[in-house]
Amino acid sequence: MSERLEAALNRLLRGIATDHVETVRDAWRELRSAGDETVPRVVAKLDSDVWGKPPKGPAGRYLGILLALLSELDGATFGREVTRLRAAKLHPMHARTVALLAGRMEDNAVTMAGPGVPVYVARDLERRGKTAAEIVQWSQTPGLDLSDVTRIDVIGRVPGMDYLGRYNLFFSGIILVWPGVDRWPQWFRRLNREFTFYHEVGHHVCGHLEGGQVTEQEHEADEYGRKMMRAAHPGLVPIVRFFLWPLIAWARGRRRRQQERRG
Repeated sequence: MSERLEAALNRLLRGIATDHVETVRDAWRELRSAGDETVPRVVAKLDSDVWGKPPKGPAGRYLGILLALLSELDGATFGREVTRLRAAKLHPMHARTVALLAGRMEDNAVTMAGPGVPVYVARDLERRGKTAAEIVQWSQTPGLDLSDVTRIDVIGRVPGMDYLGRYNLFFSGIILVWPGVDRWPQWFRRLNREFTFYHEVGHHVCGHLEGGQVTEQEHEADEYGRKMMRAAHPGLVPIVRFFLWPLIAWARGRRRRQQERRG
């Protein structure tokens, strides 16, 4: 077991160095599934004097990924490691990494969705409990597959943000944006958020490995989203099909066109 986990850790770092999605994703899943057995291996990697030296090549990203993994495995150990590293003489780049990841010490899951997927809601959002409850409700949609999803994060919308959801290819995580003031009616915004959730899960279920707006992937995720909307609201299917879905599709298409113009 120890040799297997050591090999998985090395694959994780190698995947980060080469930006290889499948390598990072598979190693991350294996290490997380091992739970407590992974913790001492990560701590051993963190206990190094290399963090006090100028980072070479991709090594500058290793500290961040190790701390992020530890934060999901064991919050108490993560806190102790952050405290220890803060007291050490770190290279300025690594010191900034530790300071950034230290914010996770106060990052507690609000609830669990589906098969034990932690749901994190930004502290600056109002009615965090209600937001988490919506996601829990959506996660119970018949046929929805959240297996291997590592976490769901809900963040607040800020000016200039041109997306409502993201799928984290490397770590199989889902990020949702809770819009603030919007010209759309509340019921439409809720349905749009729900569809966005299913859409991002669709990227995960379909095994998409490319980032950005890839047309084929977006169509596949949209189809999965429509399937889940039908499962969640069977009585509304005729209404959604003839009245709401064209509106949702138009709104999402408009947002994508804006992204393409900016990118």
